[in-house]
Amino acid sequence: MLVFMDSMCLRCAVELGVPDAIHNHGGPMTLSELVQALPIPTSRAPYLRRIMRVLVNSGFFSNKGNESDSSNEEEVYYDLTATSKLLVTGSTNSLAPLVLFVTGLDVGKTGLAMSTWFKASDDDDKNETPFHVAHDVKGLFEYASERPAFNALFNEAMACDNRVLIGEVVKNWGDVLFGGLRSVVDVGGGTGLAAAEIAGAFPEMKCSVLEVDHVVDAQPENELVEFVRGDMFVQIPQADAFLLKWVLHDWNDKDCVKILRNCKNSFSREGNKRKVIIIDVIV
Repeated sequence: MLVFMDSMCLRCAVELGVPDAIHNHGGPMTLSELVQALPIPTSRAPYLRRIMRVLVNSGFFSNKGNESDSSNEEEVYYDLTATSKLLVTGSTNSLAPLVLFVTGLDVGKTGLAMSTWFKASDDDDKNETPFHVAHDVKGLFEYASERPAFNALFNEAMACDNRVLIGEVVKNWGDVLFGGLRSVVDVGGGTGLAAAEIAGAFPEMKCSVLEVDHVVDAQPENELVEFVRGDMFVQIPQADAFLLKWVLHDWNDKDCVKILRNCKNSFSREGNKRKVIIIDVIV
């Protein structure tokens, strides 16, 4: 029941800038060095030590020294792990925005509303998801369209994930997935970073992003990617292939079938290289 403390401590460390401090220091840091590098009073040192103990235990940081001996806390040095190196802000591989989005109050309130949603009457069509119960809106995307700050964090969270994940996909499986294709549409592709990564590796292929109006409105001009306004439940632009990354888990089975059917109906008439590429969570 206390497993959520790992997430809360991780969010705290990212907000305080612990990964950045150790990275900028160029190596392991003692507790007092960390306190001096962070925007916190020295009186908070014992509590920062507790936060770091949790995060060492969960594998986000490593330590050297005798952590159990509180009288010699200066002999303990904290360092980055392969995981926390992905949380250094400003890095092209930083996943810090994704951590802040997932652990934020807007998302967390949805979990607290789950039991209320289960008890709601089937006749109340407003209670479509727990997110609606928590925020009195239809869902995440409507909520984002009405709140620029939340929308910006959501888009940056998805974008940073794309920078890390799609780069590895293109590097390791690019030829298998995209070789020989003339066009691909990233359905619900957000800021277009995934499509741009693909387009950069396969310049001969036309890459498009299908998104709703408020997402497209926030995007700057992009020479690599064409943004198309639309609704994936109504119609998807014609292409040889469709990328569905972090899309299907948002919808029920009926809606997923509708999305996939629209993909099938929008395959290019010419050529025989047709595919739907799905990247998603399993459970």
